[in-house]
Amino acid sequence: MAASIQSRTQFLILAEFCQNVISVLLDYINGTGQLQTSTLKKALRALKSVQLGDPYTFGQRSAAALSTYEQVRTLAEAWSDQEVAEAVKLTKELLSTTSVVRRKPATARRLLDLFSKLQTKALWNFEQPTQSASPDLRELCKALKTA
Repeated sequence: MAASIQSRTQFLILAEFCQNVISVLLDYINGTGQLQTSTLKKALRALKSVQLGDPYTFGQRSAAALSTYEQVRTLAEAWSDQEVAEAVKLTKELLSTTSVVRRKPATARRLLDLFSKLQTKALWNFEQPTQSASPDLRELCKALKTA
């Protein structure tokens, strides 16, 4: 059974979210722009919510990534629990970097690699969707948290 258009659109929303993070990180790494903390803060909130198993905080923000079953499932397929924790840690590290002297391009490169991997998986899931019964999003997040 083919996935619905609405379901498939969730993968594109996640890919676009990743692209925003990737663009911010590339500008920072290349020295062509200041670190846009608002984008990183959104990513950090979404990742922390997944870690806590609290999907309902996602729905309180419009167009937030990781607010649907498809998006959280894609994250679980793309990243291990250690990679989720690493992404949270790296994002916090970058957000604590307030001056040019304290730039951390290596940290930004690793975070860029993680978000590139997630974006690739989201685009793959858009191109090659699989239909599965959607469990309750809260249960999926809790399962990811305990796994």
